[in-house]
Amino acid sequence: MRDHRYSGNGVPVFSLGILVLLILFFTGCNKDKNATSSPVEEDLRVRFNLQTLPPIPYPPDNPPRQERIALGKLLFFDPILSGEKDVACATCHHPAFAFTDRRQFPVGVSGVGLGPERLIGVSAVSGQPIELTPRNAPTVFNTAYNADETGQPTHQGFQFWDGRVKSLEVQATKPIASRVEMRGDAYPGTDEEATAAALDSVLNRLRAIPEYVMYFRMAFPEEAAQADSGLRPSVIDSSTYARAIAAYERELVTVNSPYDRYVKGDDNALTDVQKKGLELFFTKAKCAECHNGPMFSDFRFVVQGVPQEGPGKAVIPGDDTGREEHTHDPADRYAFRTPTLRNVELTPPYMHDGVFETLEEVVRFYNQGCRPRHPAVTDDMIDPVLREPLGLTEEEINAIVEFMKALTDPGTALPEYLLTVPERVPSGLPPVFGVKAGGAAAPVSPIPVSEASLSRVSRASSQKAEQILRRAEQRIQALTEQNRRKIAAIRERVRRSSLAAQQRAQQTIRRLQEQARRAAERIRQNARRAAEQVQASSSCTSNSW
Repeated sequence: MRDHRYSGNGVPVFSLGILVLLILFFTGCNKDKNATSSPVEEDLRVRFNLQTLPPIPYPPDNPPRQERIALGKLLFFDPILSGEKDVACATCHHPAFAFTDRRQFPVGVSGVGLGPERLIGVSAVSGQPIELTPRNAPTVFNTAYNADETGQPTHQGFQFWDGRVKSLEVQATKPIASRVEMRGDAYPGTDEEATAAALDSVLNRLRAIPEYVMYFRMAFPEEAAQADSGLRPSVIDSSTYARAIAAYERELVTVNSPYDRYVKGDDNALTDVQKKGLELFFTKAKCAECHNGPMFSDFRFVVQGVPQEGPGKAVIPGDDTGREEHTHDPADRYAFRTPTLRNVELTPPYMHDGVFETLEEVVRFYNQGCRPRHPAVTDDMIDPVLREPLGLTEEEINAIVEFMKALTDPGTALPEYLLTVPERVPSGLPPVFGVKAGGAAAPVSPIPVSEASLSRVSRASSQKAEQILRRAEQRIQALTEQNRRKIAAIRERVRRSSLAAQQRAQQTIRRLQEQARRAAERIRQNARRAAEQVQASSSCTSNSW
């Protein structure tokens, strides 16, 4: 019988040797296959359920349409939307600054300059100073993914620091009604009256610009058909205006950060320090208690006790009670929406009032148990997760900051035209020039629109012009018939009258005939002018787009 040698657990020694050789063999085979990620890397992805951004959630009534996105971009950069015609959406949300302004508090109406160097001024209408906007300007990047109460991205996600509205469409109508943002002192009356007048005034301005009328017709063909048939007063109304701006904003998504590449399998997309920061972010630092999911935000309203600076929004000057201003619920006092951390490196300063200039300051604030703190916020008001110090070392703080920088993508996967300033806007006012996201010089650019759309607009313009002329002739015919009946009645009335009466009647008839001739000439002239204007708008559209 063969003498077998056994290990301590009863396994033959020669079997262990074979097992080791097999392990080495298959390990070598796996190396030859160039696996995309190691077990350790995969563990981080699975362990923390790391996610990239999902498809954009579009509203049913605002699907992606190239012409609509292009129109929204023109509106976004056009100062015609502001009461005093000196501020555009892009003034405070410029691609040069990751669609913010990098100021602690935005300078709206009457300001001079752009970005951090912008200076406050006085109203060109009233001569009165215009105050700072009381809250830090959030980025427009990735607002397509803002969530609602469920914490899931939706087209009806919370907007603004206090979540007072849902959806980009509703949000688009609000800044033009704010005196400090875009309204200024252009509208008379009380603050309430001026607020109510702002949107109507902007819509009327747009309706008076033939080029904008044609662009709206391109972007909203169904609504244009309804306007033509009399089912709606105009193709330009609060709904189409809001949907156009929202359509542009919704496309500004960033999906190519080092973090995104890492989650998709590129182990080298993050540095070792950033990977350490990632682990701390989800564990010891407790950042992911609020900053989780694909947007790194749960979109809850949280009391943190952030020190208050600036003019504030509360009844007491210099204070800001956050969501309570909207809900009037004392439980919401000093609660603000958890912001996304995507592109946070590009959007200083931080918090609702821009009180912290660097990410290091933000992490130290949480590391100290939310201190220094707003004097009116007590421990029992602070979210329980945030009350206690974290005990992070300086090395750990640095690692967390480095990980947050891995969430940076200034739009590298976006079409270039979404990040550039339009070369002109239909109002004729200067668009808000600057540089593109990331700091590089931004070329101006025309906006791409399909040939089919241009052809459709040309046909629609021709049909509209013909319709104007046809209706003018119909009106002339009606007036001619009405005049003929009047003359016939006069002649019948004086048929047996004296010669003098018949002569007076003849003078009246000649006067009526001359009036009818002039009326017909005036109607035709106005119709031709309107038809030419429609055709000119179509030509301008083809040349500009």
